[in-house]
Amino acid sequence: MSFEHDHSHDAFPDEALPEGSVVDGAELARDIDEAFDFVVVGTGAAGAVAAHTLARAGFSVAMLEEGPWVKTREFGDRVYEAFRRMYRDVGTQVLEGHSYIPLIQGRCVGGSTVMNSAIAHRTPEDVLGQWDADFGLGAHVSASTLEPHFDALERELNAHAVADDVLGENNRIFLDEAAKDGLPARKMHRYERNCRGSGRCVTGCPNGAKQGMNVSYVPWALSLGARLFASCRVERVTIEHGKATGVLAHATGDGARSKGRTVRLRARRGVLVAASTIQTPNVLRRSGLRSRALGEHFSCHPGYGVGGVFDNPVTMSFGATQGAESTHLRKSDRIKLETIGMPPELAAVRIPGIGGELMRRMGTFANVAVWAVVVRSEAEGTVRQGWGGRDRVKLSLTTRDVERTRNGTAILARMMFEAGAREVWPGIFGLPAVLTSIDQVRLIEEAPADSRLFSFITTHLFGAARMGPTPEGSVVGPDFQAHEARGLYVVDSSVFPTNLGVNPQHSIMGMSRLAATRIAEAARRTAAA
Repeated sequence: MSFEHDHSHDAFPDEALPEGSVVDGAELARDIDEAFDFVVVGTGAAGAVAAHTLARAGFSVAMLEEGPWVKTREFGDRVYEAFRRMYRDVGTQVLEGHSYIPLIQGRCVGGSTVMNSAIAHRTPEDVLGQWDADFGLGAHVSASTLEPHFDALERELNAHAVADDVLGENNRIFLDEAAKDGLPARKMHRYERNCRGSGRCVTGCPNGAKQGMNVSYVPWALSLGARLFASCRVERVTIEHGKATGVLAHATGDGARSKGRTVRLRARRGVLVAASTIQTPNVLRRSGLRSRALGEHFSCHPGYGVGGVFDNPVTMSFGATQGAESTHLRKSDRIKLETIGMPPELAAVRIPGIGGELMRRMGTFANVAVWAVVVRSEAEGTVRQGWGGRDRVKLSLTTRDVERTRNGTAILARMMFEAGAREVWPGIFGLPAVLTSIDQVRLIEEAPADSRLFSFITTHLFGAARMGPTPEGSVVGPDFQAHEARGLYVVDSSVFPTNLGVNPQHSIMGMSRLAATRIAEAARRTAAA
């Protein structure tokens, strides 16, 4: 059954919520102790979809979110302000390893869906085939079992290709050049309603067009009777006699009234953890789980951007933030090529020069395009809890991961020159900061395969609470339930046995909807027995 929502009279769906449906931990004047059928930890792609699925099935549901609910009308265009309010650790998280790689996550109602580009890719069938062959999941997670959930998500969130009138030059140039080169490419498919091409996905869509969880499944779940506890950090899942019985959290925020306030939510039927690949393993560890696989097998998609200066305006401030891509090399070369519009504050980090030279190049910003290579890396790392309760993630890219990045960077640089760029900025240490001819692309191809020379960033995160049939090599079973505790489920991308090679939000939501549907069906059978 699909949940249909009438959008005809909405201003912004994060307004006019049911009275009493939201508890703001930053304003708590007393401790909370309440009971629900299910408690869901996290309100991002996985948590919001799971909560809505369970609420639609008729169960009482509580959602917990560590960060605040920043409403659509509060979104501005200042990058720092968005990072301060909505990004985890103000965007300063890193992967530690042979090199340090920035790791970007949302920390607000809606999670990273508030500031990502809402890109919809179904889980590739070759990846699902690998999950079957290597992890024995085919009877439980397959293209056929996920298909009805993808269908529903695409319908409910209005997933479709970027419209021509909001494509923008950054995306158009990429698509035109890919066509000339014979490189299969397409407009990205995104979840949006009436995108206006504001180019502000990273600071929150100011028009409520992007269908992040903050304007879709969270308010939809609340309209079905769910409750949201925002600004509440989960300390642990309570487990009694081998069964999850609830969640213990404390209020976050600067409000003096809420300091030290606790939130205890009891779960009659189960707890679903959807705190993300980074936070979920540490929540489980604080809850007493001791699986050898917990925190292991972390993987990601490192990304690397290339800038190019054209004679004519590109104007990244208009158009879909990410609107064009090629997945043609995903299987053969383990890379994906894509566009990404960047605000000046973020682009400035990669613009060559200092002082007057930097200012002169900033003056060309209206003519700058940015394209990126995303790598389906082979490297695996670990997730642990560090000092002061912070999450600590370690991963070192393999030589082949860096070689693939280098090759993708060279492809993009060549495409930019062929499309008419007068300068390309490779950003690779040891190379000229500015390339001025296509002949110089060979310098990229000859660069050492050393991750310390490249300015990576990553947002796509997987593993660290891997799914599998036995406790020896996994944290949860094919039913999404922890091997060590009944009624404790993990429904985010931390259960993915591998990374994907495509943007993961659609797969995360599809897997979560599949899990929550099965959990609801099992709960009904138990109640009827």
